[in-house]
Amino acid sequence: MTSSSIALQLQAIKSIVKGATEPLTRPYTRPSILFDPKEAADIDIETIHNIAYSGVEVLENVDERFRHHKNELFGHRSREFDRELISREENNRVNASINSYLRLLSGHLHLPSASKTLEYLIRRYKIHVYNIEELILCALPYHDTHAFVRIVQLIDLGNSRWRFLGGVKATGALLPRKVIVQQCMRDMGVLEVLCNYATPTKKYQPSMPVITFCTAVVVEVFGSLSTVGSDAVKRILPFVVSGLQSGTKGISDYKAGALMIAGLLANRVALSPKLVKSFVRSIAELARADAKESSDLQCSQMSIIALINIVQLQSVETLPKKAVDILKEIRDLSGILSGLIRKFNIDGFLTVLLVSLVDYSNSDSLCKLAVISIVESVPVGGLVHHIVPRLLFSCLRLSQNSNASESSESGNWAKQILGVIHEKYPHELRSSFHKFVEDKKVQSKGESWVFDTLCRMLDGNIHATSEISDSRIWFALEHSKAEIRRAALNSFDTSTILNSRVVNPQRLVSIQDVVLRRLCDDDLSVVQAALSLDRLSDLISSPLLFEAFKNVLLRCTRVLLSDASNDFSLASDIAISCLRHAVSFVQNWNDFVEELATMVFPLLLVLPKTKRLNLKAQELSQEIKWPFYKNLVSVHGAEKKPTQAWLSSVNMTVVSSLADVFMANAQEYIHWLTNCCSSSEISRTLLFLILLHSLMEKNVCWLPAMYDACFAFLKKEWEALKNGGELLSGGEFNISILEGGCLQLLDQLHVTNLKELNAKVLVCILWRLLKAYIIAMPGNASLDDNDEWIRNLRDLFVLFSECHLKHVFKEHLHYLLLNCRLSPILFLLKFITKEGVSSAVQVQSLNSLTLLSSSSDENFALHLLAEFPSILVPLSSEIQDVRTAALNYVEGLLTLCSRVKGAGRKNGNIEPWSPFIDELLSMVVQQKKLILSDREFLPSLLTSILSASYQSLLLSNNARQRFEKSTRENILRFILLTAVKLPSYAQLKILSLVKEVGDAILRIKDMSSLLSELLQRRRAFSYGSERPCPKLSKIDVDILCLLIEICCMPTSSDILDVERYILLALRIEDMKSDDPAILWPCLTVLRKLNDRLYGSLRAGTQEKLLQELVLLHCNDNLDIQNAATDALLRINISCSSFSALIDYALGFEVPQMTLPIERRNL
Repeated sequence: MTSSSIALQLQAIKSIVKGATEPLTRPYTRPSILFDPKEAADIDIETIHNIAYSGVEVLENVDERFRHHKNELFGHRSREFDRELISREENNRVNASINSYLRLLSGHLHLPSASKTLEYLIRRYKIHVYNIEELILCALPYHDTHAFVRIVQLIDLGNSRWRFLGGVKATGALLPRKVIVQQCMRDMGVLEVLCNYATPTKKYQPSMPVITFCTAVVVEVFGSLSTVGSDAVKRILPFVVSGLQSGTKGISDYKAGALMIAGLLANRVALSPKLVKSFVRSIAELARADAKESSDLQCSQMSIIALINIVQLQSVETLPKKAVDILKEIRDLSGILSGLIRKFNIDGFLTVLLVSLVDYSNSDSLCKLAVISIVESVPVGGLVHHIVPRLLFSCLRLSQNSNASESSESGNWAKQILGVIHEKYPHELRSSFHKFVEDKKVQSKGESWVFDTLCRMLDGNIHATSEISDSRIWFALEHSKAEIRRAALNSFDTSTILNSRVVNPQRLVSIQDVVLRRLCDDDLSVVQAALSLDRLSDLISSPLLFEAFKNVLLRCTRVLLSDASNDFSLASDIAISCLRHAVSFVQNWNDFVEELATMVFPLLLVLPKTKRLNLKAQELSQEIKWPFYKNLVSVHGAEKKPTQAWLSSVNMTVVSSLADVFMANAQEYIHWLTNCCSSSEISRTLLFLILLHSLMEKNVCWLPAMYDACFAFLKKEWEALKNGGELLSGGEFNISILEGGCLQLLDQLHVTNLKELNAKVLVCILWRLLKAYIIAMPGNASLDDNDEWIRNLRDLFVLFSECHLKHVFKEHLHYLLLNCRLSPILFLLKFITKEGVSSAVQVQSLNSLTLLSSSSDENFALHLLAEFPSILVPLSSEIQDVRTAALNYVEGLLTLCSRVKGAGRKNGNIEPWSPFIDELLSMVVQQKKLILSDREFLPSLLTSILSASYQSLLLSNNARQRFEKSTRENILRFILLTAVKLPSYAQLKILSLVKEVGDAILRIKDMSSLLSELLQRRRAFSYGSERPCPKLSKIDVDILCLLIEICCMPTSSDILDVERYILLALRIEDMKSDDPAILWPCLTVLRKLNDRLYGSLRAGTQEKLLQELVLLHCNDNLDIQNAATDALLRINISCSSFSALIDYALGFEVPQMTLPIERRNL
C-alpha cells in the first residue's frame, strides 16, 4: 500500500471520529468557558495557550504542585498536540496527567486563573469530550457558580449518570445542592463516586472544597432518607473511615465532617458491632491526638461528643480494651466530661466508660486513676449504682485467683475507688451496696461468703482479732438487715477505736460517720444499740451528735403520740436515753443549752401516752440550768395509771411555775418561746396556757410590756388558725367558757385534738387580754391616733372584726363597746372615715353603730344623728357589703328619729340639723335599691337634694322639690361642717359626692378657709417659708384640685369672687418643679378654663390670667405647656388684654431657659 493511500484512509477515519480535528474550513463556533462560542472561533491556539500559561503561573504561586503540570500540559510543544494521533498508552498517560491536574485544580476553581487553564485544556486536549467525569467532579463543588454552568454546557451528557445535569445545560440556571442530594438518593452510584473522589489516597489528597461539598451532600442525603440500608452505608464508609484516621493531614474540617457523618449514621441505623468498635477506637485516637497536639481542648471535646453519641445511640455496653487504653491517656478527660455534662445528657456514655474503666482497674493503675479523677470532678451521683456493683463483682471474680487473694494489695485499687465514692456520694454508695446485697448472684453464693470475701479483698487479709477491719465495720453497719447492723454495733470496742485515732484519724472519721447514720436508722432497735455505745460523746464530739439526738427525740415522740405503733416501750426507752445523752452533751457544749431547752419544752406537759418521758424531762430540766426552768419541780411517786385529775394537777403546777418566770420578764423570753412553738403543736399549747395563766393575774402593771411582747405573736397565730375554720365551727364562746381557767382547759388535754384546744385557748387569751387592757387603760386616754393605748385597742378591734367566724369574738366585741372608756361612737367612726381600712372592719363598725342606735340613751341618739354625714363615706364605697351595712345603719337612724321626739333639743336649744334630719334619712332609705345597685347614684341623689337647678331622670319632681332653698343650704352646711372635722380621706369622699352643687360649697366659710389653707401650704412648702409647714399629702392635693375645680364651675348668676384662688393655683415659680402639689392644681385650672369663666372675670384679673398663661406656655413641663396652649386657644382675648400683655412683656425680664421654647400660634 502506497503512502498516499494510507494518508487518504487516515483522513477518512479522522473525519468520522467523534471529536475529530479541525475541518478544512474554519468552524463558526468553538467550545469555550471564557469567550462566546463565535468569538472563540476567531481566537487561535497560540493566544489561548498564552492565556493559559499566564494562569498556570499564577496558580503555581498559590500551590507549588502546579509547577509539574505547567511543563507537562502547558509546555510550548503541547500546542501541536493532537489526542487522536497518539497511541493508547500515550493517551492513558495524558489522561492520568489531566485527571491529576483536575483534582489539584478542584481546590482553586473559584480563581480566574483556573478558568484560563481549563480553556486551554478544552481547546487542546478536548477534556469536555475525553475527561467528562473528572471535569464534572472537579467542578461540582462549585455547582452554584456560572463557571460550573459554562462547563456543563460544553459536555455531551448522553445517558451517563450525569444526565440529571441536563436542566443546567438547557437553561443555564445555577444548580442547587438539593438537586444533587435528590439524585444521590435516587442513584447511590452518584453518591459513591462523590465519596470516592473526596477520599484521600496515597497519591492524592482531596481539596478542602471537595471534602466540604461531599460532607454536606452525605449529611443531607442520610438526613433525608426515610430508611438507611446497609448498601448506602457501605458506599460512604471509606470516606468516613479515612476521615477518622488520626494521621490524616491538615484536615480538621475533614475530621469534623467524618465525625458528623459517623454520629448521623449512629442515629439513623443500627451498625454492626465490628463497625461500632472501629468507630469507637478511631474517634478515641482522634481525641487523644487532638489533646496532644493542641493546648485548646476544643478539638478533643468535639471528638468526645461524637464518641458519646455513638456509644449512647448504639447501646454499647462496654468499651474495647484498646479504646479504654486510648481514652485513659487523654489529657484532662475528666475536665472535658465535666464541661459536657453541664450542657448535654451524657449519663449513658459515662456509665459505659466508668464500668469499662472499673473492669480493667485491678490490673491497670491508669484506669483506676481515671475512675477516681472522673468521680472527683464529674457529677456522677446518679451512676454510682452502676459502678459499685460492677466493682464489687470484679473483686469477687478476682478472689477466685488464688494468687490475687493472697496478696495484701489485691483489693487496694477497689478500696481507693470506694473511698472516693464514699467521700463524694455517701448516700448513693449505701444504696448501691444494698442493691448489691439483694442481687440474685450474691444471694446464690451466700451473703456470709460474699461478705467475708469482700472484707478480705478490701482490707488485705486482716486476720487479727484485736482490730475489726474498716470494710467489715462498714459492710456490717450498712447492711440491709437490721439484726446485722445491730450486732455490729453491739460488738463495737469504742476504747480500741479511740486509742487508735492518733495512728489512723481517717478511720475514726469514717466510723463516726457510720455511727451517726445508725442514730438515724429506720429500725429503732439499731438506734437503741447506737445510743448504748460506750463513751458515745467521746466517739463523736461534734454538733452533729447533738443534731442526731434532736432528731431521734422528735422521732420517738411522734411514735409515742401515734395510734398505730407497737413500739411504745422501745420508743420511750430510746427517747429517755437520748434525753440523758443530750443533757450530758451540753455540759461540755454550753452553746447548745438554749437548743436543748427548746427540745425539752414540748415534753414538760404530761400526757398519758408520754408520761414516762414527760416526767423524766421535768426531772432533767434542772440539770440544763436554763433560767426559764428554774421554778420547775420534778414529780415523785408517779402513779402507774394516772387519773385525769392527777395529770391536770401536775400540768397546772408546770404552767403556774413557768408563768411566774414569764411574768417577771416577758420581753426576755417571748422570742425564745415563739421559736419553741414552731417545733410541735404541744409546744404551742404550753405557751398558750402560760400566757392565759399570766393574764389571769390581777396585777396588771406589767400589761403594757406583755402586750408589746405578745400581741404580734398572738395575731400571727390567729391568722394561721382562722384559716382552719372547722376548728372553731361549734357554738358561741359564752362567758363561762371565756372566764374558765387553765385547769378547765387542761382537763381537755387528753381528749381534744391539740389544734382545736389551741384555738380555744387562743380565743380565751384574747378575751383576757382585752379585759385586762380595758381595766388598765387610763381614764384620760384620747382618740388621737398617736396615743398608744388607742392604737392597741384599735388593733384588737380589727383582729376581732376580720374574723369570718362571727360567733367566735361576739362577746369580745360586745365587751369592748360597752366597757371602752372612750366614746364608742367616735371610736367606731374612725374605721369608716379613714383610708386603708378593710371592708370587714368597716362592716363590723357599721353593724356596731347600728347596734348602738337601738340604745335608749338620748345622748347616744343625739350624737349618732349629729354624725350622720360621716356615713356618706361608706355609702359611697365600691364594696357592696359596706354600702349594705351603711344603709342598715341609716335605717336604724331613721327608726331612732321616730323614737326620740325632739331629738334636736339639747339644753333648751334646737340643733341646726333637727328640722330636716328625718326627711333626709327618709329620702336615703327610699332610694336604698338604687344606692346598692349603682354606686354612682348617691352623688346624683345628693346633688338633686342640694341643688334646685340639677335635673335627674331617676328622681321625681316631688323628690327634688322636697326641700326649700334655705333647707337645702342648711343640709349642705350640715354635711360640709361635719366633713371639715373628719380625716382628709373622708373630706375628699364627701366633697366628691357634692361637688356638682358648685359654688355654693365655697360660700360656706369653712370650705373657703380650707381652700385658702391648702393654697397657703402649697406655696409655703414649695417656695420656702420661715415657719415650718407640712407637705401636702396626695389626698390633700386631691382635695385642693377638687376645690379648684369647683371654683371653675360657677352655677349661679352672681359669679363668686374666685379670681384669687385661680391665680394662686396657676402660679408656678419653679419652672422645673415636678411636685404634684405644684403641677396638679395648675393643670386643673388649665383644663377647666373656658371662655365663659374667662369672660366672667374682671378685666384686671383677665390681664393677670393671660400673663400667667403665657408664662406657663414656656414651662419646662410638657403637660403644663400643652394644657396652657389649649387653654389659650379656648378663650377669646380682648385687644386691651393683649395690649396689657405686650406692656407686661416689655417690662418683664425673661428668665434664661434651659430648653428652647417652641413658638405656637395663639
